[in-house]
Amino acid sequence: MIVDTAVCLRHPHLPQGREAGEILRAMDRAGVERAGLMPFEAVQRFNWREANERVAAACRAHPDRLFGWGSLNHYDGPEETDRIAGLGLRGVRIFTSWGFTPGTGLIERFYVPIAQKCRERGMLFSIEHEGHLPTLGGAVYSDCIVADALPDRPLVMSRCWTWAFWPDYLAALRECPNLVIEVGVAPSSWLRRAVEEAGADRMVLGSWWPEQEPAAVAAHVRGLGLAKQDEEKILGGTAARLLGSWR
Repeated sequence: MIVDTAVCLRHPHLPQGREAGEILRAMDRAGVERAGLMPFEAVQRFNWREANERVAAACRAHPDRLFGWGSLNHYDGPEETDRIAGLGLRGVRIFTSWGFTPGTGLIERFYVPIAQKCRERGMLFSIEHEGHLPTLGGAVYSDCIVADALPDRPLVMSRCWTWAFWPDYLAALRECPNLVIEVGVAPSSWLRRAVEEAGADRMVLGSWWPEQEPAAVAAHVRGLGLAKQDEEKILGGTAARLLGSWR
């Protein structure tokens, strides 16, 4: 089973994926059985609730293929997280794109309460990495703060696409055993090291389609020369475990 944990509905820059049918066809071409739909349009339009509702509607229409991530302005906090849970979405993904990252001194104040509410509502929590934003303490410092605050819950490091930050990603994985890294197209040597140092059970597939083709990301994982069981964990096994039973 292949699970793509990161697929964009209405990407703010790219025209593909305006409707769920197009996304399903892309999944079929890649052999992806289930995908996590994201409201990435909100980073441009600031239409958090509308975008979340659009994702929820697509997931309700295709519950056997799609599960949803909600997002929010982090200043809206736990109350908006409750609203996302009420839509039936499976997790909250904080977008750091386009200047949405607060200063590191505010991560504990704003991100941690959202993650705590996700734990209360049985949802996953994820932080997306734009990659080029200067963040005191390294590219993944915000993840470490949240992971330390909720050591009993997984936290997904998403969109780890900036190659120069892979030393930071691996350091965070070593420091925080509850971090899970989302794998797109990244240097093969770093991905193999992640398997060796953290384990494939802490790695999930995430293409960010239409930014990358899911088939290309899956082929990249298959070309790493990993043990079959590790390959299967990255392609879908880890995601299925984190998400539990499908609604």
